Amino acid sequence: MAINPFKLKKYTSCCNIIASLPHSSYTLTSEMKKNMKQSVILANNDWYLNELYDFLTNLNITAVSANYSRYVIDVNRKAEYKENHEKYTESLVYFKTTFNKEIYDKPLQNDIVESRIEKIYKPYHSCLLNEINNTLNSKNKVYLFDLHSFYLHSTADVVLGTRYGKTCSKEFLDIVYNAFVNEGFSVKVDEIGLRGGYITYHYSSIENVEAIQIEIRYTKYIENRYFDEEFMPKINYKLFNDTKNHLNKVFITIKNQLH
Repeated sequence: MAINPFKLKKYTSCCNIIASLPHSSYTLTSEMKKNMKQSVILANNDWYLNELYDFLTNLNITAVSANYSRYVIDVNRKAEYKENHEKYTESLVYFKTTFNKEIYDKPLQNDIVESRIEKIYKPYHSCLLNEINNTLNSKNKVYLFDLHSFYLHSTADVVLGTRYGKTCSKEFLDIVYNAFVNEGFSVKVDEIGLRGGYITYHYSSIENVEAIQIEIRYTKYIENRYFDEEFMPKINYKLFNDTKNHLNKVFITIKNQLH
């Protein structure tokens, strides 16, 4: 399905589980394509997560997915982090890749940064907040999953981020942890660098919202190999589909235990 400019992919449901996929797109704006270095490699997106989790709609789980690459603007950052030219982890707009390579030949004009905030960052959070509020009005409780993938930081298949227990109850964490373990995933909690980002801790501050960040390792669903500075890695479809089937069972278990 074609993506309209500055729109969000969203699937609504009556379930009290919401999934956020803030880094799952590789789409760039025409403005960014014009301004960026042509040789730069935009590595480490959350590759193929929309495809990996497309079963969520069959479970009537709301999924809000960003339409633009984290390299255009990272919706999983504080709004105050407008521009940090050295640390992409503390900047809405990236000026360097995750491999510390310069993205632009010259600094971006301030109106470009502001335009990305107004047209992409704010609509994403408006959409996600609306879904949370609508669900709270009907269900009085929201369980939010922020879905990501990684390569470094841990050798576990899955890392659950809770900011050391601050974003969810122990009961919710135990349900999620055991659901993954019972499907054969090796699981760690709050590994350094994967403890839960802005979306996880920001929205869990809302009353009756619990949030967990789920990070799945590239080697568990793309291909079991070393990953370097690369764009759109090739998929081992047998591995991908096997892991997808197990994830589907994980979420069925979670949903059944939360109702």
